[in-house]
Amino acid sequence: MARRKWTWTQNQIDKLDKVKVILDELVDYKPLTLRQVYYQLVGKGYIENTRSAYQALSQLLKWSRLDNRISWNDIEDRVRVFNNMSGWLDKSYFLESTISGFFNSYSRDLWQSQNKYIEVWIEKDALSSIFSKVCEGYGVSVVVCRGFSSVSFLHDFKVRLVRHKGKKAVMLYFGDFDPSGNEMLEAMKTTLKGELGVDGMQFKRIALLKDDIFTYKLPNNPDALKRTDTRAKKHLEAYGELAVELDALRPDVLEKKIQDAIENEITDVKAYNAEVGLFQSEQAELMLIKDRVMRMIL
Repeated sequence: MARRKWTWTQNQIDKLDKVKVILDELVDYKPLTLRQVYYQLVGKGYIENTRSAYQALSQLLKWSRLDNRISWNDIEDRVRVFNNMSGWLDKSYFLESTISGFFNSYSRDLWQSQNKYIEVWIEKDALSSIFSKVCEGYGVSVVVCRGFSSVSFLHDFKVRLVRHKGKKAVMLYFGDFDPSGNEMLEAMKTTLKGELGVDGMQFKRIALLKDDIFTYKLPNNPDALKRTDTRAKKHLEAYGELAVELDALRPDVLEKKIQDAIENEITDVKAYNAEVGLFQSEQAELMLIKDRVMRMIL
């Protein structure tokens, strides 16, 4: 069966050139999501902020990759996950892979000398790679709550807090600025405090904030203010038509917000830096052991 083809018009070629500008600007954050590219184009005034413009961009990016006009590594779908259960070709492949990753997973608790236990919570999985990249360097866990959290999910959080008893618990929250996004953190507070009896912890909303929308000139999400949403009325009364997705922030701006939020929670910088130094020394020691093991086995 012959592959379907797409007719490239001059308008589509011009739009793709603008997409390439975005990809070049954010090369350090590739692959990007469709929504990230969309909001950057809207922010620069290249396309309208409408559902139809979003769908047109989706088609453009699809055929741009199919026709090799941009790389498959430029855009990714972070919502759908492939779980590989296919197994190894034989034991030699397994052995080689296992040894190459030997000791690579070690990480030291860099916060053991601090008086706080920190977790970074994000509303959506599509941005998790940015958060994981930043938070890993600080030894901070990332939690993807994907909407309103169940009591079971929040109970798991309570169990983690028990393991860090004696430390001040802090949740750094990142979510959309829309009817649901603004209510999610409040709903979690209510469940954790009122129903699960979690007292004394701090909940800090880092982004999106109302000021972020004006500071970074972020475009509204055309789908956010659904009149059927029971939370829409309250949001409209408080903020008017302002409704923006976290994806609208440039990745570098978001990255800086994550870094600043975490560093602001470090109460003893000297002790934290000492933990980092010990971690680096331990990694070097483990690599020497790894080399000796590899020489014995291979």
